[in-house]
Amino acid sequence: MSANTNHPLAQAPLDELAAELERRRAALPKLIARRDRLQADLEAINLQIAALERLDGNATSNPGFRSIRTPRTNGGKSKRVTMRAKILDVLDTDPMRPVEIAEALVDRGLHQGTKSLQVQVSSTLARFPDFERVSRGQWVRTVAASDPANVTTND
Repeated sequence: MSANTNHPLAQAPLDELAAELERRRAALPKLIARRDRLQADLEAINLQIAALERLDGNATSNPGFRSIRTPRTNGGKSKRVTMRAKILDVLDTDPMRPVEIAEALVDRGLHQGTKSLQVQVSSTLARFPDFERVSRGQWVRTVAASDPANVTTND
């Protein structure tokens, strides 16, 4: 301990320091829960901003914004947008590799970007008839997938 410290805990006995440390540890779960609520609120605000920007067609928000979750409503129930739907938003008639699709998902804020994103993209492409492999590692949307009425979100 330094004699120059003016903090009240600097001169406290060890039993008081231990009690203070325990009090602060006990507050940790509450702080974590508060942080999680604030993050959820921030995500909801970011989704509203992104939706309004899509309506306007211009991006005015922070270019580093990445949406963590993108809920979709279905009869009043909130659902996450599936990887299939996200890929359909990115993939068009120009062939793309899974790594390019993964980069586009992150760039557009449709995914936060994880180590397994490319694997998720690859498995989703192989699983659904909405995607067609045109050559080795090159994928496009099928004609049927180009019509949003043909795509369901229950995968």
